[in-house]
Amino acid sequence: MERVIADMVNVEYPVFDASSQSLRHMLFLNHIPRSSGSVHVGGTLERTKHRSFVRALKDVSFTIKDGERVGLIGHNGSGKTTLLRTLAGIYEPATGTMETRGRVMPLFNLTEGMSPDATGRELIMIRSVLLGLSEAETEEITPEVMEFAQLGDYIDLPVRTYSTGMLVRLAFAITTAVTSEILLFDELIGAGDATFVDKAQARLQKFVEKSSVMVVATHSADIMKKWCNRAMVFEHGNMMYDGTVDNALAEYKKLVEAAK
Repeated sequence: MERVIADMVNVEYPVFDASSQSLRHMLFLNHIPRSSGSVHVGGTLERTKHRSFVRALKDVSFTIKDGERVGLIGHNGSGKTTLLRTLAGIYEPATGTMETRGRVMPLFNLTEGMSPDATGRELIMIRSVLLGLSEAETEEITPEVMEFAQLGDYIDLPVRTYSTGMLVRLAFAITTAVTSEILLFDELIGAGDATFVDKAQARLQKFVEKSSVMVVATHSADIMKKWCNRAMVFEHGNMMYDGTVDNALAEYKKLVEAAK
């Protein structure tokens, strides 16, 4: 089954600036490269008579089917995170369409919604709401989250009393307690202290296996090879390659060498 269908997706960030129409500003824009060459980071800066904008994604088309684990690789500002946020529905395409089929789980920030005065138990409820869970789903996952995080009596203390490792363990347990058809990662989740790593890796493996589709943005060849069976290479908002992981890494290496 096709879970994601992107058709000629363009995403633009308008440049709102009081000086955007000044002579100085226009002369400055005229000297910024607008090609897809490897001479600048970020998307392509474009200008019309009445506005300036950054084209963060340009005419991106693809489909992702059940069972595919897709890695996104490219320089900083190449469009990876923009694509993830468009898949999550955070950004709307300026033109083109992005269709997803099934529950989408964006896993961009484990600590989102973490009030320092909230208890661990309250944090489970807050994060569950942010992840789109119902009250019944939250009640169902809470005992399992508490058991996995192994915080003991700390679960009813404010999270400001937690160590960084304890906080990450709880956030990781919450995030990986819910099954969704489409998982979106901006880099894979870490899990804090070394004693927790093996347990976390096993849980993350099961979490990913239960999903239909995973899309992860990363700079790591090791992560691509371990977790992905397909990869896309992005540069300045353009998708330069879509295919096997090994070939994608080779293409990305060429882009890096060309930029030196």
